[in-house]
Amino acid sequence: MLLGAMALVAGIATTLPAHAAEETLTGSVVNINGAAVPEVPVAVTSEDGSFSTEAVTDAQGIFTVTTPGPGTYVATVDPDNVPPGVMVPERASEGISVTLPTESILEIQLRLTEAISGTILNQVGDAKDPVAGVPIVVESSDGSFNETATSDEEGEWTVFLPGPGQYKVYVDTENLPEGVFVREGYSSEVNVAINSGVQRTVLFPMGEDNRRVLGTFDKALQLTVEGIRFGLLLALAALGLSLIFGTTGLVNFAHGEMITIGAVVAWSLNVAGLHLLLAAVVAVIACALLGGAQEVGLWKPLRRRKTGLISMMIITIGMSIFLRFAIQFLIGGENKTYKNYVVQEGINFGPVSLAPRDLWSMALALIILVLAGLFVVRSRMGKAMRAVSDNPALASASGIDVNRVILFVWVFGGAMAGLAGVLLGLSQQVKFEMGFNLLLLIFAGVILGGLGTAFGALVGSLVVGLFVTLSTLWIPPELKYIPAFAVLILILLVRPQGILGRSERVG
Repeated sequence: MLLGAMALVAGIATTLPAHAAEETLTGSVVNINGAAVPEVPVAVTSEDGSFSTEAVTDAQGIFTVTTPGPGTYVATVDPDNVPPGVMVPERASEGISVTLPTESILEIQLRLTEAISGTILNQVGDAKDPVAGVPIVVESSDGSFNETATSDEEGEWTVFLPGPGQYKVYVDTENLPEGVFVREGYSSEVNVAINSGVQRTVLFPMGEDNRRVLGTFDKALQLTVEGIRFGLLLALAALGLSLIFGTTGLVNFAHGEMITIGAVVAWSLNVAGLHLLLAAVVAVIACALLGGAQEVGLWKPLRRRKTGLISMMIITIGMSIFLRFAIQFLIGGENKTYKNYVVQEGINFGPVSLAPRDLWSMALALIILVLAGLFVVRSRMGKAMRAVSDNPALASASGIDVNRVILFVWVFGGAMAGLAGVLLGLSQQVKFEMGFNLLLLIFAGVILGGLGTAFGALVGSLVVGLFVTLSTLWIPPELKYIPAFAVLILILLVRPQGILGRSERVG
């Protein structure tokens, strides 16, 4: 009997259908610009209609559904149940199919609703405060649409439009809160053209106008200080490049990417939670180690193989291209901003205004450049560097470890480039091509000051920085680099070795 029961159970088990393993469907909802759209209900049904459920996107626009098993499923978005500012295209409302299992993420793209928005800030002295209760009227050019929005506690307002077209936007000046008025010299009415899917911002300045109107002399003073600041940061980068050339004779076109790496490392650590000061220290150390690794792993073996300087220079160009686009792949092409010291109120010194971060950057760069110059001129390692630059064979015969000196120069140059990158990223934002964009100016500073000289790199970079910024008094900013190179040519015609260059010694 027992054997019969077991056989019966086995027979029943074999006749029951096997339960399929569950599958997870993951999707994302984004707008036409690729930004995540949260709080969007997404209905997911199986192709045969036997399974149906609903999920809501999270803050990252992601939704996840557990399905009964493999098969084809359809994800749809209800056009009447989406957040303001987006519309559901026909394809998404009809449903997007996906077959499980799959490793890809299902993407549902929503269209932006045409809109006009803004923020009302009232300026009193140096303070800008949001104003609630300001009425903003939006009218279509044909009069078929008219809607009034009122700014909220954050001063923000938005009007969603029926479609593309010409619209008039104006402040209802008769119903403004007490003490609030449109700033003198600015219109309370603007006409805007809205294309399909465009969400445009319109601003109406309110309150007092505390802008400083600078005369030509005051502008020149401001630009002179900015030129000195820019020149000092250029000099940090130029110092390492100059010393590397002085001791090895190599023109390193990948030096610009060392600057970028310093800024990127500091930014990555900063956004991960590390304070910028500590992130900067780590970035400088990382660039120093990278400079040393280049010497040990690449340049020293190439010198042993008697590789010519032209061939090595071509290698640096290839490294520059590879590193630049590798950085772009890792961080993207958008500008990045540090978390610390970004928004600072300027300190006024008469007509000159500088943010505290700029003052500290200038002071730090100047101190390091002076100390580095004195180190090259007076220290034993500095004397060894100059000896190697003059005659490597004679320096080696005199007991100087040439390879050790060159390794030190690469480490030192990498550290200076990293520090320059961190400080430049603080004033210009971090981007993948920031070092490449400055490379020609760095070369100009090195050549102008005198190839292979420490103080020459400082002087040459200051001249370049001043001419770059001061030239904007007379020419468009897009052409500001031209005068710097023109001055470079003129000075080299008179003094081919550069301002502080020497024919026999470095330092």
